[in-house]
Amino acid sequence: MSPLPGASRATLATLLLGVAACTHAPSAAPEDRAPDCERLAALAVPGATLTQATRVPAQGPVPEYCRVRGELPPSLHFEVRLPTGWNGRTVYNGGGGYDGVIFPADENLARGYASVASDGGHTGTPAQGAFALESGPLEDFASLSVHRVLPVARALIRAHYGQDATKTWFEGCSNGGREGLIAAQRWPEDFDGLIIHAPAHDFVSLMLAFNQHAQRLALPGALPSRAQLAHLGQAMLAACDAKDGLADGIVSHPGCAFDPGVLQCQGPERDTCLTPAQVASARALAAPVVLDGQVLYPGWPVGDAEDPGGWAAWRLEPGDFERSAGHVLSRELIRYFITRDPGFDPLRFQPGAWRERIAEVTAQVSALDPDLSRFRARGGKLILRHGSADGIISPRGTDAYYEAVVRAAGGQAQADTFVEYFPAPGVHHCGGTPGPGPNQVDWLSALETWVERGVPPSRTPLLAHTPDATGAPVLSRPVCKYPRYPRYSGSGNPNLAEHFTCVAP
Repeated sequence: MSPLPGASRATLATLLLGVAACTHAPSAAPEDRAPDCERLAALAVPGATLTQATRVPAQGPVPEYCRVRGELPPSLHFEVRLPTGWNGRTVYNGGGGYDGVIFPADENLARGYASVASDGGHTGTPAQGAFALESGPLEDFASLSVHRVLPVARALIRAHYGQDATKTWFEGCSNGGREGLIAAQRWPEDFDGLIIHAPAHDFVSLMLAFNQHAQRLALPGALPSRAQLAHLGQAMLAACDAKDGLADGIVSHPGCAFDPGVLQCQGPERDTCLTPAQVASARALAAPVVLDGQVLYPGWPVGDAEDPGGWAAWRLEPGDFERSAGHVLSRELIRYFITRDPGFDPLRFQPGAWRERIAEVTAQVSALDPDLSRFRARGGKLILRHGSADGIISPRGTDAYYEAVVRAAGGQAQADTFVEYFPAPGVHHCGGTPGPGPNQVDWLSALETWVERGVPPSRTPLLAHTPDATGAPVLSRPVCKYPRYPRYSGSGNPNLAEHFTCVAP
Protein backbone atom coordinates (compact mmCIF):
# COMPACT_ATOMS: atom_id res chain seq x y z
CA MET A 1 0.00 0.00 0.00
CA SER A 2 2.71 2.44 -0.88
CA PRO A 3 1.54 6.07 -0.54
CA LEU A 4 3.72 7.17 -3.43
CA PRO A 5 2.67 6.47 -7.03
CA GLY A 6 6.20 5.43 -7.95
CA ALA A 7 6.22 2.84 -5.18
CA SER A 8 2.68 1.56 -5.47
CA ARG A 9 3.40 -0.98 -8.16
CA ALA A 10 6.11 -3.57 -8.52
CA THR A 11 9.48 -2.63 -10.01
CA LEU A 12 9.43 -4.86 -13.09
CA ALA A 13 12.77 -6.56 -13.67
CA THR A 14 14.78 -6.33 -16.87
CA LEU A 15 17.06 -9.34 -16.50
CA LEU A 16 16.86 -12.91 -15.20
CA LEU A 17 20.12 -14.80 -14.64
CA GLY A 18 19.58 -18.42 -15.57
CA VAL A 19 16.43 -18.03 -17.72
CA ALA A 20 16.60 -16.69 -21.25
CA ALA A 21 14.04 -14.02 -22.06
CA CYS A 22 11.39 -15.19 -24.50
CA THR A 23 11.71 -13.60 -27.91
CA HIS A 24 8.97 -13.40 -30.50
CA ALA A 25 8.82 -12.12 -34.02
CA PRO A 26 7.22 -8.70 -34.49
CA SER A 27 3.72 -8.84 -35.93
CA ALA A 28 4.36 -6.13 -38.50
CA ALA A 29 6.82 -3.48 -39.57
CA PRO A 30 6.22 0.07 -38.22
CA GLU A 31 5.06 1.40 -41.56
CA ASP A 32 2.48 -1.38 -41.87
CA ARG A 33 0.77 -0.66 -38.54
CA ALA A 34 1.18 3.06 -38.07
CA PRO A 35 -1.89 4.10 -40.12
CA ASP A 36 -4.10 1.66 -38.22
CA CYS A 37 -3.59 3.31 -34.86
CA GLU A 38 -5.66 6.47 -35.29
CA ARG A 39 -8.52 4.45 -36.76
CA LEU A 40 -8.96 2.61 -33.47
CA ALA A 41 -10.58 5.70 -31.96
CA ALA A 42 -13.61 5.01 -34.16
CA LEU A 43 -13.85 1.35 -33.16
CA ALA A 44 -17.24 0.44 -31.67
CA VAL A 45 -16.69 -1.47 -28.42
CA PRO A 46 -19.90 -2.26 -26.49
CA GLY A 47 -20.19 -0.21 -23.33
CA ALA A 48 -16.92 1.69 -23.82
CA THR A 49 -16.06 5.12 -25.13
CA LEU A 50 -12.68 5.40 -26.84
CA THR A 51 -11.35 8.91 -26.37
CA GLN A 52 -7.95 8.81 -28.04
CA ALA A 53 -5.79 6.69 -30.33
CA THR A 54 -2.31 8.05 -30.95
CA ARG A 55 0.82 6.62 -32.49
CA VAL A 56 3.77 7.31 -30.17
CA PRO A 57 7.24 7.30 -31.78
CA ALA A 58 10.04 5.21 -30.32
CA GLN A 59 12.02 6.95 -27.59
CA GLY A 60 15.02 5.41 -25.84
CA PRO A 61 14.30 1.81 -24.86
CA VAL A 62 10.56 2.23 -25.48
CA PRO A 63 9.63 1.24 -29.05
CA GLU A 64 6.94 2.75 -31.23
CA TYR A 65 3.45 1.93 -30.02
CA CYS A 66 -0.20 2.87 -30.41
CA ARG A 67 -1.72 4.39 -27.28
CA VAL A 68 -5.49 4.04 -26.91
CA ARG A 69 -7.37 5.70 -24.08
CA GLY A 70 -10.99 5.28 -23.11
CA GLU A 71 -13.54 4.98 -20.34
CA LEU A 72 -16.36 2.82 -19.07
CA PRO A 73 -19.28 4.21 -17.06
CA PRO A 74 -19.55 5.60 -14.55
CA SER A 75 -15.90 6.70 -14.17
CA LEU A 76 -13.52 3.87 -15.07
CA HIS A 77 -10.59 4.99 -17.26
CA PHE A 78 -8.13 2.74 -19.05
CA GLU A 79 -5.16 2.81 -21.38
CA VAL A 80 -4.00 0.16 -23.85
CA ARG A 81 -0.53 0.37 -25.39
CA LEU A 82 0.00 -1.65 -28.54
CA PRO A 83 3.64 -2.00 -29.66
CA THR A 84 4.29 -2.10 -33.37
CA GLY A 85 6.61 -5.06 -32.84
CA TRP A 86 4.20 -7.23 -30.86
CA ASN A 87 5.27 -10.53 -29.31
CA GLY A 88 1.71 -11.89 -29.32
CA ARG A 89 1.17 -11.55 -25.56
CA THR A 90 -0.54 -9.08 -23.23
CA VAL A 91 0.26 -7.90 -19.69
CA TYR A 92 -2.32 -6.14 -17.51
CA ASN A 93 -0.53 -3.90 -15.00
CA GLY A 94 -2.16 -3.49 -11.59
CA GLY A 95 -2.63 -0.29 -9.62
CA GLY A 96 -1.73 0.78 -6.08
CA GLY A 97 -3.12 2.38 -2.96
CA TYR A 98 -6.71 3.45 -3.63
CA ASP A 99 -5.93 3.62 -7.37
CA GLY A 100 -7.19 6.77 -9.11
CA VAL A 101 -4.30 6.90 -11.58
CA ILE A 102 -3.07 4.71 -14.44
CA PHE A 103 0.32 3.03 -14.17
CA PRO A 104 1.40 1.89 -17.64
CA ALA A 105 4.39 -0.43 -17.85
CA ASP A 106 6.73 0.82 -20.58
CA GLU A 107 9.29 -1.83 -19.67
CA ASN A 108 6.83 -4.41 -20.96
CA LEU A 109 6.48 -2.51 -24.23
CA ALA A 110 10.25 -2.70 -24.68
CA ARG A 111 9.91 -6.47 -24.68
CA GLY A 112 7.03 -6.49 -27.16
CA TYR A 113 4.07 -7.01 -24.85
CA ALA A 114 0.78 -5.21 -25.32
CA SER A 115 0.20 -3.31 -22.08
CA VAL A 116 -3.11 -2.61 -20.31
CA ALA A 117 -3.77 -0.50 -17.20
CA SER A 118 -6.72 1.24 -15.56
CA ASP A 119 -7.45 3.64 -12.70
CA GLY A 120 -9.65 1.35 -10.62
CA GLY A 121 -12.88 3.17 -11.42
CA HIS A 122 -12.20 6.78 -10.45
CA THR A 123 -9.79 9.68 -10.87
CA GLY A 124 -7.77 10.89 -7.90
CA THR A 125 -4.61 9.89 -6.06
CA PRO A 126 -3.68 6.56 -4.44
CA ALA A 127 -4.24 8.18 -1.03
CA GLN A 128 -7.85 9.29 -1.62
CA GLY A 129 -10.87 7.13 -0.81
CA ALA A 130 -13.81 9.55 -1.16
CA PHE A 131 -14.95 7.73 -4.34
CA ALA A 132 -16.23 4.90 -2.12
CA LEU A 133 -19.30 6.98 -1.19
CA GLU A 134 -20.61 6.21 -4.70
CA SER A 135 -21.65 2.62 -5.42
CA GLY A 136 -20.38 2.43 -9.01
CA PRO A 137 -16.79 3.53 -8.38
CA LEU A 138 -16.71 1.43 -5.21
CA GLU A 139 -17.79 -1.70 -7.09
CA ASP A 140 -15.18 -1.07 -9.77
CA PHE A 141 -12.43 -0.57 -7.21
CA ALA A 142 -13.51 -3.57 -5.18
CA SER A 143 -13.60 -6.21 -7.90
CA LEU A 144 -14.85 -5.14 -11.33
CA SER A 145 -12.41 -2.69 -12.91
CA VAL A 146 -9.88 -5.17 -14.30
CA HIS A 147 -12.59 -7.61 -15.34
CA ARG A 148 -14.51 -4.87 -17.20
CA VAL A 149 -11.51 -3.37 -18.99
CA LEU A 150 -10.04 -6.66 -20.18
CA PRO A 151 -12.67 -7.39 -22.87
CA VAL A 152 -12.21 -3.88 -24.26
CA ALA A 153 -8.44 -4.38 -24.42
CA ARG A 154 -8.93 -7.70 -26.18
CA ALA A 155 -11.20 -6.08 -28.76
CA LEU A 156 -8.57 -3.41 -29.45
CA ILE A 157 -5.83 -6.02 -29.78
CA ARG A 158 -7.93 -8.06 -32.18
CA ALA A 159 -8.76 -4.99 -34.29
CA HIS A 160 -5.16 -3.73 -34.37
CA TYR A 161 -3.27 -6.95 -34.97
CA GLY A 162 -5.93 -9.07 -36.63
CA GLN A 163 -5.61 -11.80 -34.00
CA ASP A 164 -6.04 -12.44 -30.29
CA ALA A 165 -3.18 -12.58 -27.81
CA THR A 166 -1.85 -16.08 -27.32
CA LYS A 167 -1.51 -15.47 -23.57
CA THR A 168 -2.69 -12.76 -21.18
CA TRP A 169 -0.76 -12.14 -17.98
CA PHE A 170 -1.36 -9.92 -14.95
CA GLU A 171 1.32 -8.32 -12.79
CA GLY A 172 0.62 -6.15 -9.78
CA CYS A 173 1.89 -5.16 -6.35
CA SER A 174 0.16 -3.99 -3.17
CA ASN A 175 -3.41 -3.09 -4.14
CA GLY A 176 -2.45 -4.25 -7.63
CA GLY A 177 -1.67 -7.62 -6.05
CA ARG A 178 -5.12 -7.62 -4.49
CA GLU A 179 -6.62 -6.91 -7.92
CA GLY A 180 -4.78 -9.91 -9.33
CA LEU A 181 -5.97 -12.23 -6.57
CA ILE A 182 -9.53 -10.95 -7.04
CA ALA A 183 -9.20 -12.09 -10.67
CA ALA A 184 -7.94 -15.54 -9.66
CA GLN A 185 -10.69 -15.94 -7.08
CA ARG A 186 -13.71 -14.39 -8.82
CA TRP A 187 -12.82 -14.25 -12.53
CA PRO A 188 -10.52 -17.27 -13.06
CA GLU A 189 -10.97 -17.26 -16.85
CA ASP A 190 -9.51 -13.77 -17.28
CA PHE A 191 -5.78 -14.53 -17.09
CA ASP A 192 -3.46 -17.36 -18.02
CA GLY A 193 -1.03 -16.44 -15.27
CA LEU A 194 -0.50 -13.90 -12.52
CA ILE A 195 2.56 -12.37 -10.85
CA ILE A 196 1.49 -11.03 -7.47
CA HIS A 197 3.88 -8.93 -5.39
CA ALA A 198 3.21 -7.99 -1.74
CA PRO A 199 -0.58 -8.29 -2.11
CA ALA A 200 -2.94 -6.20 0.00
CA HIS A 201 -5.35 -9.12 -0.27
CA ASP A 202 -6.69 -8.56 3.26
CA PHE A 203 -7.22 -4.90 2.40
CA VAL A 204 -9.74 -4.01 5.10
CA SER A 205 -7.87 -5.75 7.91
CA LEU A 206 -4.65 -4.04 6.82
CA MET A 207 -6.27 -0.62 7.05
CA LEU A 208 -7.80 -1.42 10.43
CA ALA A 209 -4.38 -2.55 11.66
CA PHE A 210 -2.95 0.76 10.43
CA ASN A 211 -5.65 2.54 12.39
CA GLN A 212 -5.02 0.63 15.60
CA HIS A 213 -1.31 1.40 15.27
CA ALA A 214 -2.07 5.05 14.55
CA GLN A 215 -4.10 5.27 17.73
CA ARG A 216 -1.25 3.69 19.64
CA LEU A 217 1.41 5.97 18.14
CA ALA A 218 -0.72 9.08 18.68
CA LEU A 219 -0.43 8.66 22.44
CA PRO A 220 1.94 11.08 24.17
CA GLY A 221 5.54 9.88 23.87
CA ALA A 222 4.65 6.70 22.00
CA LEU A 223 6.37 7.47 18.68
CA PRO A 224 10.18 7.14 18.65
CA SER A 225 12.34 9.77 17.01
CA ARG A 226 14.19 9.07 13.77
CA ALA A 227 17.40 8.48 15.73
CA GLN A 228 15.66 6.01 18.03
CA LEU A 229 14.14 4.20 15.05
CA ALA A 230 17.59 3.89 13.51
CA HIS A 231 18.95 2.43 16.74
CA LEU A 232 16.03 0.01 16.92
CA GLY A 233 16.80 -1.14 13.39
CA GLN A 234 20.47 -1.64 14.19
CA ALA A 235 19.58 -3.71 17.25
CA MET A 236 17.23 -5.87 15.18
CA LEU A 237 19.98 -6.36 12.62
CA ALA A 238 22.54 -7.30 15.26
CA ALA A 239 20.17 -9.92 16.65
CA CYS A 240 19.04 -11.47 13.38
CA ASP A 241 21.36 -10.71 10.45
CA ALA A 242 23.97 -13.45 10.90
CA LYS A 243 21.42 -16.25 11.35
CA ASP A 244 21.61 -16.89 7.60
CA GLY A 245 25.35 -17.51 7.83
CA LEU A 246 26.43 -14.01 6.83
CA ALA A 247 26.28 -10.56 8.47
CA ASP A 248 25.58 -8.54 5.32
CA GLY A 249 22.71 -6.23 6.26
CA ILE A 250 20.12 -8.63 4.83
CA VAL A 251 17.92 -10.59 7.22
CA SER A 252 17.22 -13.80 5.30
CA HIS A 253 16.46 -16.31 8.04
CA PRO A 254 12.71 -16.12 8.78
CA GLY A 255 11.23 -16.03 12.23
CA CYS A 256 14.02 -14.35 14.15
CA ALA A 257 12.77 -13.38 17.61
CA PHE A 258 13.62 -9.91 18.87
CA ASP A 259 12.17 -8.15 21.91
CA PRO A 260 12.50 -4.35 21.77
CA GLY A 261 12.34 -4.41 25.56
CA VAL A 262 16.10 -4.98 25.60
CA LEU A 263 16.43 -1.35 24.47
CA GLN A 264 14.36 0.17 27.27
CA CYS A 265 16.06 3.16 28.84
CA GLN A 266 17.46 2.57 32.31
CA GLY A 267 17.84 6.28 32.87
CA PRO A 268 16.92 9.46 30.97
CA GLU A 269 15.55 9.11 27.43
CA ARG A 270 18.21 9.28 24.72
CA ASP A 271 18.72 8.31 21.05
CA THR A 272 20.13 4.88 21.91
CA CYS A 273 17.23 3.60 24.01
CA LEU A 274 13.43 3.52 24.09
CA THR A 275 11.05 4.72 26.76
CA PRO A 276 8.51 2.26 28.17
CA ALA A 277 5.83 3.84 25.95
CA GLN A 278 8.02 3.44 22.87
CA VAL A 279 8.81 -0.18 23.75
CA ALA A 280 5.06 -0.81 24.01
CA SER A 281 4.60 0.72 20.55
CA ALA A 282 7.30 -1.47 19.01
CA ARG A 283 5.78 -4.56 20.59
CA ALA A 284 2.32 -3.56 19.37
CA LEU A 285 3.47 -3.40 15.75
CA ALA A 286 5.08 -6.84 16.02
CA ALA A 287 2.01 -8.42 17.62
CA PRO A 288 -1.17 -9.47 15.78
CA VAL A 289 -4.13 -7.09 15.85
CA VAL A 290 -6.99 -8.98 17.49
CA LEU A 291 -10.76 -8.31 17.33
CA ASP A 292 -13.27 -10.41 19.25
CA GLY A 293 -10.61 -12.99 20.01
CA GLN A 294 -9.73 -13.45 16.31
CA VAL A 295 -6.55 -12.30 14.62
CA LEU A 296 -7.53 -9.37 12.43
CA TYR A 297 -4.04 -8.83 10.98
CA PRO A 298 -0.62 -10.34 11.72
CA GLY A 299 2.14 -8.17 13.08
CA TRP A 300 5.27 -7.19 11.19
CA PRO A 301 8.43 -9.31 11.34
CA VAL A 302 11.95 -8.07 11.95
CA GLY A 303 13.06 -5.75 9.18
CA ASP A 304 16.50 -4.25 8.63
CA ALA A 305 18.56 -1.35 9.90
CA GLU A 306 17.04 1.18 7.52
CA ASP A 307 13.48 -0.11 7.76
CA PRO A 308 12.81 -1.90 11.07
CA GLY A 309 9.72 -3.94 10.38
CA GLY A 310 6.37 -2.19 10.42
CA TRP A 311 7.84 1.22 11.20
CA ALA A 312 8.26 2.01 7.49
CA ALA A 313 4.78 3.50 7.20
CA TRP A 314 5.38 5.71 10.21
CA ARG A 315 8.87 7.08 9.62
CA LEU A 316 8.01 10.73 10.12
CA GLU A 317 8.73 12.95 13.07
CA PRO A 318 5.89 13.20 15.62
CA GLY A 319 5.02 16.67 14.35
CA ASP A 320 4.22 15.17 10.95
CA PHE A 321 2.13 12.33 12.32
CA GLU A 322 -1.04 13.43 10.52
CA ARG A 323 0.78 12.93 7.20
CA SER A 324 2.08 9.44 7.94
CA ALA A 325 1.13 6.84 5.36
CA GLY A 326 -0.64 4.41 7.63
CA HIS A 327 -2.74 7.11 9.24
CA VAL A 328 -3.75 8.65 5.90
CA LEU A 329 -4.65 5.35 4.24
CA SER A 330 -6.62 3.99 7.19
CA ARG A 331 -8.41 7.33 7.62
CA GLU A 332 -9.78 7.04 4.09
CA LEU A 333 -11.13 3.54 4.65
CA ILE A 334 -12.77 4.46 7.95
CA ARG A 335 -14.36 7.67 6.68
CA TYR A 336 -15.52 6.59 3.24
CA PHE A 337 -15.85 2.79 3.25
CA ILE A 338 -17.01 2.02 6.79
CA THR A 339 -18.59 4.97 8.60
CA ARG A 340 -19.35 6.86 5.35
CA ASP A 341 -18.83 10.05 7.33
CA PRO A 342 -16.15 12.38 5.82
CA GLY A 343 -15.80 14.16 9.14
CA PHE A 344 -15.27 11.07 11.29
CA ASP A 345 -12.18 11.19 13.53
CA PRO A 346 -10.25 7.97 12.77
CA LEU A 347 -8.29 8.21 16.02
CA ARG A 348 -11.57 7.64 17.86
CA PHE A 349 -12.63 4.65 15.74
CA GLN A 350 -13.56 1.49 17.63
CA PRO A 351 -13.90 -1.52 15.30
CA GLY A 352 -16.11 -3.40 17.73
CA ALA A 353 -18.86 -0.83 17.15
CA TRP A 354 -18.77 -1.39 13.38
CA ARG A 355 -18.55 -5.19 13.09
CA GLU A 356 -21.40 -5.59 10.60
CA ARG A 357 -20.19 -2.87 8.25
CA ILE A 358 -16.60 -4.13 8.47
CA ALA A 359 -17.82 -7.58 7.43
CA GLU A 360 -19.73 -6.10 4.47
CA VAL A 361 -16.76 -4.10 3.19
CA THR A 362 -14.42 -7.04 3.73
CA ALA A 363 -16.61 -9.34 1.65
CA GLN A 364 -16.71 -6.74 -1.13
CA VAL A 365 -13.10 -5.56 -1.21
CA SER A 366 -10.74 -8.10 0.35
CA ALA A 367 -9.39 -11.05 -1.66
CA LEU A 368 -9.37 -13.70 1.06
CA ASP A 369 -10.69 -16.85 -0.65
CA PRO A 370 -7.93 -19.52 -0.73
CA ASP A 371 -9.94 -21.82 -3.01
CA LEU A 372 -8.39 -21.29 -6.44
CA SER A 373 -9.66 -24.56 -7.86
CA ARG A 374 -11.36 -22.93 -10.86
CA PHE A 375 -8.18 -21.02 -11.74
CA ARG A 376 -6.18 -24.20 -11.34
CA ALA A 377 -8.61 -26.26 -13.44
CA ARG A 378 -8.24 -24.00 -16.46
CA GLY A 379 -4.43 -24.22 -16.30
CA GLY A 380 -3.72 -20.88 -14.62
CA LYS A 381 -0.42 -20.32 -12.81
CA LEU A 382 0.23 -18.00 -9.88
CA ILE A 383 3.56 -16.59 -8.68
CA LEU A 384 3.53 -14.93 -5.26
CA ARG A 385 6.40 -12.76 -4.04
CA HIS A 386 6.82 -10.60 -0.94
CA GLY A 387 9.75 -8.56 0.40
CA SER A 388 10.71 -9.65 3.90
CA ALA A 389 11.61 -6.03 4.78
CA ASP A 390 8.21 -4.72 3.67
CA GLY A 391 7.05 -2.29 6.34
CA ILE A 392 3.78 -1.41 4.58
CA ILE A 393 2.18 -4.82 4.07
CA SER A 394 3.32 -7.58 6.39
CA PRO A 395 4.80 -10.62 4.61
CA ARG A 396 3.23 -12.68 7.38
CA GLY A 397 -0.13 -12.08 5.71
CA THR A 398 1.14 -13.49 2.42
CA ASP A 399 2.68 -16.43 4.28
CA ALA A 400 -0.70 -17.20 5.83
CA TYR A 401 -2.61 -16.80 2.57
CA TYR A 402 -0.23 -19.10 0.68
CA GLU A 403 -0.49 -21.73 3.42
CA ALA A 404 -4.30 -21.49 3.21
CA VAL A 405 -4.13 -21.96 -0.58
CA VAL A 406 -1.99 -25.08 -0.07
CA ARG A 407 -4.52 -26.52 2.36
CA ALA A 408 -7.46 -25.69 0.09
CA ALA A 409 -5.67 -27.35 -2.86
CA GLY A 410 -5.37 -30.60 -0.93
CA GLY A 411 -1.73 -30.38 0.09
CA GLN A 412 1.68 -29.24 -1.12
CA ALA A 413 1.94 -31.54 -4.14
CA GLN A 414 -1.39 -30.36 -5.52
CA ALA A 415 -0.63 -26.68 -4.83
CA ASP A 416 2.76 -26.95 -6.52
CA THR A 417 1.03 -27.58 -9.83
CA PHE A 418 -0.27 -24.00 -10.02
CA VAL A 419 1.14 -21.73 -7.28
CA GLU A 420 4.62 -20.96 -5.97
CA TYR A 421 5.62 -18.38 -3.36
CA PHE A 422 9.00 -16.66 -3.10
CA PRO A 423 9.95 -14.46 -0.12
CA ALA A 424 12.46 -11.72 -1.00
CA PRO A 425 14.92 -11.09 1.87
CA GLY A 426 15.89 -7.45 2.39
CA VAL A 427 13.39 -6.14 -0.17
CA HIS A 428 11.08 -3.25 0.72
CA HIS A 429 7.49 -2.70 -0.33
CA CYS A 430 7.10 -3.37 -4.05
CA GLY A 431 10.80 -2.61 -4.51
CA GLY A 432 9.81 1.06 -4.61
CA THR A 433 12.69 2.22 -2.40
CA PRO A 434 16.16 0.65 -2.39
CA GLY A 435 16.50 -2.09 0.20
CA PRO A 436 19.60 -4.06 1.13
CA GLY A 437 18.36 -7.17 -0.68
CA PRO A 438 18.41 -7.76 -4.46
CA ASN A 439 14.97 -7.32 -6.05
CA GLN A 440 15.49 -7.58 -9.82
CA VAL A 441 13.98 -10.79 -11.22
CA ASP A 442 12.46 -11.42 -14.64
CA TRP A 443 9.18 -12.84 -13.42
CA LEU A 444 7.47 -12.59 -16.80
CA SER A 445 9.90 -15.00 -18.41
CA ALA A 446 9.56 -17.29 -15.40
CA LEU A 447 5.77 -17.27 -15.74
CA GLU A 448 5.89 -17.92 -19.47
CA THR A 449 8.33 -20.79 -18.99
CA TRP A 450 5.94 -22.34 -16.47
CA VAL A 451 2.74 -21.90 -18.48
CA GLU A 452 4.12 -22.64 -21.93
CA ARG A 453 6.83 -25.19 -21.17
CA GLY A 454 5.68 -26.70 -17.89
CA VAL A 455 8.80 -25.74 -15.90
CA PRO A 456 7.88 -24.03 -12.61
CA PRO A 457 9.98 -21.09 -11.38
CA SER A 458 11.46 -23.12 -8.51
CA ARG A 459 13.11 -25.45 -11.03
CA THR A 460 14.55 -22.79 -13.33
CA PRO A 461 16.47 -21.71 -11.12
CA LEU A 462 15.83 -18.01 -10.54
CA LEU A 463 18.34 -15.45 -9.35
CA ALA A 464 17.60 -12.01 -7.89
CA HIS A 465 20.14 -9.28 -8.46
CA THR A 466 20.94 -5.64 -7.80
CA PRO A 467 22.38 -3.96 -10.92
CA ASP A 468 24.94 -1.23 -11.25
CA ALA A 469 24.54 1.82 -13.52
CA THR A 470 25.26 -0.31 -16.58
CA GLY A 471 22.74 -2.98 -15.63
CA ALA A 472 25.37 -5.53 -14.63
CA PRO A 473 24.60 -7.42 -11.39
CA VAL A 474 26.69 -6.38 -8.39
CA LEU A 475 24.77 -8.46 -5.83
CA SER A 476 22.88 -11.68 -6.47
CA ARG A 477 21.02 -14.28 -4.44
CA PRO A 478 19.11 -17.43 -5.33
CA VAL A 479 15.33 -16.98 -5.28
CA CYS A 480 14.08 -19.54 -2.76
CA LYS A 481 10.64 -21.07 -2.65
CA TYR A 482 8.80 -20.65 0.65
CA PRO A 483 9.64 -21.56 3.37
CA ARG A 484 13.29 -21.95 2.33
CA TYR A 485 15.77 -19.08 2.52
CA PRO A 486 19.22 -18.40 1.01
CA ARG A 487 22.03 -19.45 3.38
CA TYR A 488 25.68 -18.53 2.86
CA SER A 489 28.03 -21.47 2.36
CA GLY A 490 30.69 -19.91 4.55
CA SER A 491 33.21 -19.26 1.81
CA GLY A 492 33.42 -17.51 -1.54
CA ASN A 493 32.33 -14.07 -2.71
CA PRO A 494 29.30 -13.15 -0.55
CA ASN A 495 27.94 -10.98 -3.36
CA LEU A 496 27.43 -13.95 -5.70
CA ALA A 497 24.42 -16.26 -5.59
CA GLU A 498 26.56 -19.32 -6.33
CA HIS A 499 27.81 -19.27 -2.76
CA PHE A 500 24.29 -19.52 -1.29
CA THR A 501 21.95 -22.49 -0.97
CA CYS A 502 18.19 -22.52 -0.41
CA VAL A 503 17.60 -24.33 2.88
CA ALA A 504 14.68 -24.93 5.23
CA PRO A 505 14.55 -22.84 8.43
